[in-house]
Amino acid sequence: MAKFRGGGLEKGIAKDLMQGINRAIAKGIQGAAVEITNGLVDAGPAWSGEFSASWDVVVEGQSGAPPRDKGRIYRYTKRNFPLSRYEKALNSGRSSFQVVNSAPHAGIAIDQDLAIYTHPNDSDPLKDPIEFGFRPMDADGEQEPSLRYDVSMWHSNEKPNAMITAEPDWYYTYTEGGALKKDLGRGVSIGFKESF
Repeated sequence: MAKFRGGGLEKGIAKDLMQGINRAIAKGIQGAAVEITNGLVDAGPAWSGEFSASWDVVVEGQSGAPPRDKGRIYRYTKRNFPLSRYEKALNSGRSSFQVVNSAPHAGIAIDQDLAIYTHPNDSDPLKDPIEFGFRPMDADGEQEPSLRYDVSMWHSNEKPNAMITAEPDWYYTYTEGGALKKDLGRGVSIGFKESF
């Protein structure tokens, strides 16, 4: 009968087992990343395409990838979320991940930051506008900082200077209204099915 010192065989089996479990979990994270980022793209605003192309799912505390292909509404696939990223993190004991957006105007697009708005290159937005109107103005007729969705009623005798392409507080609604949980569950389920 062979003897092994220091529990080498048991440690090797445990390590292989843990790596297999982590691979299955990583596939679940990858599947969830695809579903969640596409859900955010569908729910959020789209003008130039930069915001929709700037989502990523990373190990907590890390930065996301720079914006991808602009000029269109971006669709995410597994290629955007390398399985090795999540396996490596899990195998090194890191199990907390976050969804991030690297667009410079992400805080504005998720209705968190105030801004002065201009139409980029006088082009039309990629998504159909859901509302037209006017931005808040100060007493001198200058635009005041406002939230993305702060537009007043549009009167037919004046050309509107604002349009929005996503509902007010769309990000909060997505994250707290059940859509995030649904996309997470669907993505994890898809990932786990591919593991077995």
